[in-house]
Amino acid sequence: MRSHGKDYRTNPETQIDWGLDYIKGRYGSPVKAKKFWLSHNWY
Repeated sequence: MRSHGKDYRTNPETQIDWGLDYIKGRYGSPVKAKKFWLSHNWY
């Protein structure tokens, strides 16, 4: 998370930005991430 800002431990906006980038890189979109989770029960 540090790559998104030095305040990654205390700033929810930084944490959300990091999470969305992770989802985009791993699944392509939040919708695809949810579909994966629903079909596998893990993410």
